[in-house]
Amino acid sequence: MPIRCAPQPGEALDSWLEFTAARLTCPFTDVLSALGLPNRETATAALVLPAWTIRLTRDERAAITAVTGIAEDVLTAMTLQPFDGHAVDILPRHRRVNRRVLWGRAGSRFCPLCLADTGGRWPVTWRLSWSFACTRHHVLLADRCPACHGIPRLRSHPRRDTPRPGRCSSAAPDSGPRPPRCHHPLTDTAATAIPADGNLAEAQHFIDTALTAPGRRVRWPLYGLGGAPLKVVLRDTKTLGALVLNHATPDDLGPLAAPNVLDRLEHYRAHPLPVGSQRSLDTRHGDLHSHVPPGDAAATAVAVSAAFRILRAENIRSAARAAEWLTGRMTASGRPLYPGNVVALGGAISPALEATLRCSRESKLMPVARLRHRTGVDSTRPPTDHNARARLLPAGLWPEWTLRLTPRHASGRPVAQRAEELLAVACLLAGNTTPIRDAVRLTGTTVSSHNVSTFLATLTRHPHGADVLRAVILLADHLDTNGAPIDYARRRALFTTRPQFIDARAWLELQRRLRSNSSPNPVHAQRWLFHTLTGSPAHHAHPDIAPATPAQRQHYQRFCWRILPAEAELLRHTARRLLDEHGINEPLQWTPQLPERALHGLQLPGPDPHSISPERLHQAVPGSDFSIAQLARTLKTTTTHVVHLLSEHPVDWSPPRFRRTQHTATRTAQWRQWYERDRLSLQAIADLEETTLATIRLALLKNGTQLRPAGSRPGRPRRK
Repeated sequence: MPIRCAPQPGEALDSWLEFTAARLTCPFTDVLSALGLPNRETATAALVLPAWTIRLTRDERAAITAVTGIAEDVLTAMTLQPFDGHAVDILPRHRRVNRRVLWGRAGSRFCPLCLADTGGRWPVTWRLSWSFACTRHHVLLADRCPACHGIPRLRSHPRRDTPRPGRCSSAAPDSGPRPPRCHHPLTDTAATAIPADGNLAEAQHFIDTALTAPGRRVRWPLYGLGGAPLKVVLRDTKTLGALVLNHATPDDLGPLAAPNVLDRLEHYRAHPLPVGSQRSLDTRHGDLHSHVPPGDAAATAVAVSAAFRILRAENIRSAARAAEWLTGRMTASGRPLYPGNVVALGGAISPALEATLRCSRESKLMPVARLRHRTGVDSTRPPTDHNARARLLPAGLWPEWTLRLTPRHASGRPVAQRAEELLAVACLLAGNTTPIRDAVRLTGTTVSSHNVSTFLATLTRHPHGADVLRAVILLADHLDTNGAPIDYARRRALFTTRPQFIDARAWLELQRRLRSNSSPNPVHAQRWLFHTLTGSPAHHAHPDIAPATPAQRQHYQRFCWRILPAEAELLRHTARRLLDEHGINEPLQWTPQLPERALHGLQLPGPDPHSISPERLHQAVPGSDFSIAQLARTLKTTTTHVVHLLSEHPVDWSPPRFRRTQHTATRTAQWRQWYERDRLSLQAIADLEETTLATIRLALLKNGTQLRPAGSRPGRPRRK
């Protein structure tokens, strides 16, 4: 070529070729022919640019380099190819921009002031929908020629004409089948000014910076420590921006931009279709911008700025608060919005934005939906099948967690009967798609679906209900992540139909020795063993031992907190033996423990069970019968808390005579070992235990130990 013109940094390929043709004062077709580019392809007569402006083939790059001396990587940077997969989506087979993905657009915006400075050179980024402002001159980009109202660079430059840089090459309106060019100087286009330090300029500066290295991840807090690819951020921006343009009111957008920008936006929203469109406003799709990019720079600017205000939040909860007005406008317009369909808003969105939109509607969601979608923990996971968790859950939630999570009336009564069973069902529903009825069946309880729904509704009205739901979700996550050492489903299958767990005579004999008024009925011990083995409330046991009336249930609860240490030890030993008989190598009881940081900031309705140590409890219990209410006042806690502590850590509250008998019962096995295996004398054992020889002798006899004749120990002197 007789004259070679160097492209400007960031210039579009077609702009450079047009400028070269203008310098050569030759028709555009001559330059195309010299470079080996097709000048009669179908695209030159269509409302799209030639394919080589989008993506060059290897042969095209080589031919242009051979003629002009421009490096191939520089030529590639002059097309949209570097932005493929980041800011645009190019169909590789056709070398066309998929305009329904990432807001791909036809034509190009422009800055009149930049055209005046560069002599009509066009940056390739102006062709992106994500370019809406000039951060150098602080104006919005123009969308159309002010004379013919055509979109610049919508199609290839007429091949028989000599290009005139900086002037409109669109056809003049109403001028026949072979119209002349408009040739209006685009530098005379009026520009809309924006503040240099405003939201719109800041949003454009971020996009311009990101496009210089589109492969670099965007590290906004909402997307976690690893950040997100630029494509994901722009896809989320497109989704939110479409919602803004389709549903926001002028009052909503007032804080985002200056009045002149908003006036331009509202004019566009009133007439969003391009000139010549055959579609009427009445038939326009309600979500126009979910797939079609905005046709005005002001609309794009405000939409992107509003989206960035949400996406740049510190966390999902903050982003949800920022998006609450927007999702509220959507539902007010009549569009149904619920957690399960937020992913359908203009295509795929990131898990972070999906969680944001779910959480933005949390106050309007049904309680069971808040559990399923885990909005209490700002979850980025949609609900899935977690029915396997039922094997790790007792029919009644663990007593420690039931104490902490059960809301109560001022009188101390729980707000719902059988709260431990309702909480267990809620724990299975967290993040789970299973119906409530199936969740009730899987946990082995007998509450109704209505009971569960009513309980969850009560929680949402309680001052601490949101924190209770959050704790339930955290418990479910802990089970899914770490599992549990107990298979409660197996235990329920083994022991629910069993009518007897302990020999009644052994239990009555122990009670006779420990209590002054022992009960002749061992049914409470049977219930205790069933409850401990299965984790199910006692009324789920075999009818022979299940408490059938409220009075029986109260008597059993009283038994649980008045049990003596020796009695509890016998029951635990019996339960362990039953597990061994079935070959179950599991701990007898277990309670999941969450780290303190997970519960930090939560205000739960019940006290922390660990706030009072067993030692402090034992010190506060008097040496004889006592009142629960008085003990609760002494420990400065609730009666429910005291009942739980006494059930978990039995206290020896019996009178002194029976307390000595109880101590004897707990030490008899050791005494027998010393006597039979170590061959210690009765007196030696009494000296070790600081008690009397008669106490040792009587305890061993009651235990069935065969005593040696007096003086039978070798070396002992005979009596005279």
